Amino acid sequence: MADVDFGSICGITIPAIVLNVAAPLVVTVQTALLGTYGGSPVQAAFAAVSTTANTTCFLFNFLIDGVSAKVGQSVGSGNFTVLQSRVHMALLCALGAGLVAFTVLAGLQRPITAFLNLSPEVQREAAAYWWLRAGLAPIALLNMSVSGILQGYNRVAVNAALNTGQSLLEIAGSWVVLAAMPTAPQGRLAAIGAVSVACASFAAIIGGICAATLAPKPPQSALNESLLESASVQVEGATQAERVLLVQDIAEGTGDPVDVEAQSAAALHSSHFWDFVTAGFNMLVRSATLQATFFLALSVAARLGTAALAAHQVVAQLWLLTSYVVDGFAVAATVLGSRLAAKPDPVAHRKFQILTLRLVGMGLAVGLASGAAIWANEDSIISLFTSDPETAAILRGRLWFFLCLAQPINAGVFVYDGLLYATQSFACARTVMLSGFVFAFAPLLVLTQWRLHALWGVWGAKAAHNVWRLAGAVLRVHVLFEWQLAELEGP
Repeated sequence: MADVDFGSICGITIPAIVLNVAAPLVVTVQTALLGTYGGSPVQAAFAAVSTTANTTCFLFNFLIDGVSAKVGQSVGSGNFTVLQSRVHMALLCALGAGLVAFTVLAGLQRPITAFLNLSPEVQREAAAYWWLRAGLAPIALLNMSVSGILQGYNRVAVNAALNTGQSLLEIAGSWVVLAAMPTAPQGRLAAIGAVSVACASFAAIIGGICAATLAPKPPQSALNESLLESASVQVEGATQAERVLLVQDIAEGTGDPVDVEAQSAAALHSSHFWDFVTAGFNMLVRSATLQATFFLALSVAARLGTAALAAHQVVAQLWLLTSYVVDGFAVAATVLGSRLAAKPDPVAHRKFQILTLRLVGMGLAVGLASGAAIWANEDSIISLFTSDPETAAILRGRLWFFLCLAQPINAGVFVYDGLLYATQSFACARTVMLSGFVFAFAPLLVLTQWRLHALWGVWGAKAAHNVWRLAGAVLRVHVLFEWQLAELEGP
């Protein structure tokens, strides 16, 4: 059974924090390298293509969080037949999602280029890179699925090492190819894309080997239980005497449960396929709704003027400041919590409660510290991001207050997201996200556009949406799930 002491929690959160920093670091370094070796048109093309591709892939984030939760639940419940089926389904879903992502990106090239009004020079730089990023999507989604599987195995350190190694290799490869190319900037972005595809492909191979070799093995008792379960399936329809003899034969090793497993394999895989599809659809809707809040917030901010849009970009960078740390707690909630939530007994129930309180407390502590640091260093932070007096004036006051207030709220939301996944509450995560969008975010954003005409109203709507999400997650984890466990445990 999963441990919930601080050592076990830190053993997951620290590698998860390293993992969270690795991917953004690649984008940051590649942006700087392209600015040095390519110039502004190359940077602009990189921003347009990578942002579109990353947003498309983010819609399938279920392949990490959802797969971690489902694999972890199978390990926790000791159902290794279901575990194998879910691993296979995760990989198949990744390949299917990769095909969808490639098709979407291929079809979006012209519309996105037209929507962003890219100059001919930027379009020329983006053309080849766009197809490389579209081809990268299936590989990236396969890597996301492997990451989810490894986290579900509680191999977070292995996953962090794998992804960090890929990131460092991609950074080094990008620098080498850019430094070795001729002075002319043409082709530099395509070279970066080729490096990304090669590194992702190598990581997929190594990750697949890790997922195959590090899979948890069932103990002997679980194997015996599997044989008896197969016997119970095989004896359906037989007479009472035949059932006794057949169960005895299989328990003694003289029967043939392999045929029974073959007969039930199709039904088992079909069941888990639709389980993955349903959960994946719920997470897809959730992710799409979340992305919609950022896009709509950007569209309203753009209508407030250039200075407001610049201030909006600054706040957007600081809004998720706690995520690099607190997402590590969310991973611990999913990995450890899914094992405990799968066991309907009082000991596991109590450990899940302890895990919840510790992770929420640690997350809120990080959020409060971040909010206090941002509040205390307001002038220094603002001067770091802008020297424009008008932009600085917009950042100060109510907008800065909402930014600081959001840090502990966001931290709580991140941790409870992990707990929702641990309890397999994918439909709840979807419903809370959608209802918060309809009843909290959208009305306040409309009010801002119609009456307030202030950037603080845009981020006030985002803050209200996260408060709604936090309340819904607390209700699910601390009330509804508690009732569910109490009913399973019985009197």
